Amino acid sequence: MAIKRRDLPSALRFWEGLEDHRKNLHDGDACRLPDSTIKGLHNLFVWSAADPQLDDAWITTSTAKAFAMYAATHHFEEALYMLMLHYIKSGDSKTVLQLYNDYRHNLETDHLISPTTTQQDGSQQDDFLSLDEEGYELEQSNQARTLVVISAVTAHAMNNAFKAAFELHNRSGVPIRWVHQQRFIQHLQGHLPLLRKVNSYLDRLNVAFVVARPTSLSRHIMNMSHPHTGGILQTYYNRIWDGISGKKPYLAAHPSGLSDSRLVAMTESGWTSFQTAFIRSERIDAAAKVWDDLAAVDIKPGVTMWTGLLDTYADLRNSKQAMTTWNMMLQQDILPDSLSYRAIISVLFDDNNPAAALGRFAEYQKLLDKRDVSALVVYNTVLRGSLRTNRIKEANDLLKEMKSKGPKPDIFSFNTFLGYFARQKDFQGLGDVLSQMSTADIQGDVVTFSTILTALLAVGRRDAPTTIMNLMRKQGIKPNVATYTAVIDSQMREQTRANLDAALALLDKMEMEDGIKPNEITYTAILAGLHRSHWLSREEADTIREDLVAKMRREGIMFRLPTYHILLRASLDSDDERGYLDALQIIQEMKKNGIPRVGNTWYILLSGLMKRELWQVAYQTVGTMMGSGHEPNDKLKSMIHEVHRKHQIESNRTL
Repeated sequence: MAIKRRDLPSALRFWEGLEDHRKNLHDGDACRLPDSTIKGLHNLFVWSAADPQLDDAWITTSTAKAFAMYAATHHFEEALYMLMLHYIKSGDSKTVLQLYNDYRHNLETDHLISPTTTQQDGSQQDDFLSLDEEGYELEQSNQARTLVVISAVTAHAMNNAFKAAFELHNRSGVPIRWVHQQRFIQHLQGHLPLLRKVNSYLDRLNVAFVVARPTSLSRHIMNMSHPHTGGILQTYYNRIWDGISGKKPYLAAHPSGLSDSRLVAMTESGWTSFQTAFIRSERIDAAAKVWDDLAAVDIKPGVTMWTGLLDTYADLRNSKQAMTTWNMMLQQDILPDSLSYRAIISVLFDDNNPAAALGRFAEYQKLLDKRDVSALVVYNTVLRGSLRTNRIKEANDLLKEMKSKGPKPDIFSFNTFLGYFARQKDFQGLGDVLSQMSTADIQGDVVTFSTILTALLAVGRRDAPTTIMNLMRKQGIKPNVATYTAVIDSQMREQTRANLDAALALLDKMEMEDGIKPNEITYTAILAGLHRSHWLSREEADTIREDLVAKMRREGIMFRLPTYHILLRASLDSDDERGYLDALQIIQEMKKNGIPRVGNTWYILLSGLMKRELWQVAYQTVGTMMGSGHEPNDKLKSMIHEVHRKHQIESNRTL
């Protein structure tokens, strides 16, 4: 009743009385408030703290502090954030940090209670949904948790303690997204000096947070490796380089340079990723500058970075540049390792120069021990290259050598032979490879069975799907939804009518014969393949899509955000020049179905339109995004700027 009439002091007093009463009960935990009531009191707390017309003397009481911490243990952290914000504005950084430390203590001692809400059918459902890396936008509770971390960082900024702020942020494991930073900054209006300092801290901490996680850093860099996002990539590189060589250095160019002020170090994999991404973005000048910058800080690139350069040219099938790089590496007294040889051998085979590739392989065998942990990838590369250039004798001889002397062939080795015999429609060869796999006690994988399935379809075997499933069972593999889905996805990627029919047959077979229910991922594999298709008429593809979606609805399977993103990418990657229309329709469908169109939704759509150079459509999309109320982050802002620039050029040409 107190909550309903918005009487916060009374509600807090009653809550405190209940908590005191529970302490005297032997089953006090069973008598805690329902989550709906905790949430109601929490929301009243937040509303009262944000209302400038109300007297805020209540917020400094011990009861208010106790409830804010109690609510946080039930995943309602915004009350704690509002409390911390009050002390920030009061200049009391000590209390802010004490509140944060108490909160962290609850996290680390597993005091958090999973909230639940009771549905009409009596079932329990999680009220706290955490989204993975592909979620892109955090649910409200996660947002409040991030704001709590920002508040603690702000307290350290008030004390001029950047190192402590970094350690706190890094230990929290919570990425601070642009939208959360902006919301916090709005609450600091009127505190301009502190606002500027906090912005500076957060900008540097966000960079340090990613640099401290090399795998995430490399993935983030490679996501920007395209000519249309080269400007964004350059900006990000400049931020990292400023952290190393700027007026306030906080990053080290190499782990050996770590110190009390240089808190995180770039790794060779990070520099390699920048180099690779710049080349793929057609920014050779920027890739060269990476090397110049490393020289400026007395860092000599090691074999990993040289191999990364070789891999890049291997992907681009540029054997001339790869050989130039190889020779430069040797001139710099960098000894190639197994992965270096794998890269140069691969590019020579792909450039149809098998003699040179086999010459490098012979050199590798003389110089490096085949028992090296990376030796198998070199041997498999030679198998693949030999078979692609129809050197079956050399490939068979090498396989015999691997069996007798090592390194022992693996599933990739045998799949390479299966692929060769499938292309030749040589079923005797396929059977021989399967026999060798059985002798070596190597079980087939999705690639194995997809390769054989495609070969059977190529010669008109209508029983191919049944044959493959029987073969799986013969090898002791019990098909499940993941197995079926993987094979279906591989068939859709073949982009032929026979493979499409096989995928649809497998969809029916998995449920009718094996009693396995297809899931959202299964349907997504087929739908994404249809969006990618250019060999099927749009009318026929639309008919199949409609049937699949209708079947999903009958089975109660609904699309979620990651599924829509997969379909968006497939539509925009399609060779069909009208594929972008499918993407725009997906955006409208998301709106209709109440699926949030988040930052990455717009990023996928805009980047796809930019790659297709559909500047007018991209310009209209920007208008739609801004009209939806979405606040673009720095990456999107850069893309929007490029869209406006290109649209202006197109408009001037028309005039």
